[in-house]
Amino acid sequence: MQRTGILFVIVGGIVCTGIILSFYGNQVIFEDLIKGEGQIKVGESLTIPAELDNETQNGIYAIQIMDSKGIKAKILDPFDVAIESQSINEEDFEGQFKITTSGTYKLVIENTNDKEIKIFGVIGPEPDAGKKSLGFISLYVLIIGLIGMIIVPIYAIKNRKKSFS
Repeated sequence: MQRTGILFVIVGGIVCTGIILSFYGNQVIFEDLIKGEGQIKVGESLTIPAELDNETQNGIYAIQIMDSKGIKAKILDPFDVAIESQSINEEDFEGQFKITTSGTYKLVIENTNDKEIKIFGVIGPEPDAGKKSLGFISLYVLIIGLIGMIIVPIYAIKNRKKSFS
């Protein structure tokens, strides 16, 4: 029975490590993204500016619509030229764009709907592979810990039956 307790502590430690890595990974991935949200009335827009340099080469943006669908999103480069334009009819949308020059890029979200809507948007540089892999590692550690949470009780039950016979 003492071995089972040690196994539970180890598996609990693995799960805790996975949770901590997941939290830290999300912080690292989203630290460079600029967030904006608001209620947008009919015909109005929400602009989220982000200072980006061309070292990263790619930028990302994401939009989440809370109430309804039917908006238009544009990415403006530092010279206020639209480099990306999308009509969005989904609740969650993600897109990418090329960063050609350093400067302030803007995500402009326009309400083309017939009612006021709540929108959340982010813009920023694309996270590098190391930051992305941290998210996958935390997922794998959590899965291993949860599998252990299933296996250890089975092991404890089998050992208990052996000790009674």
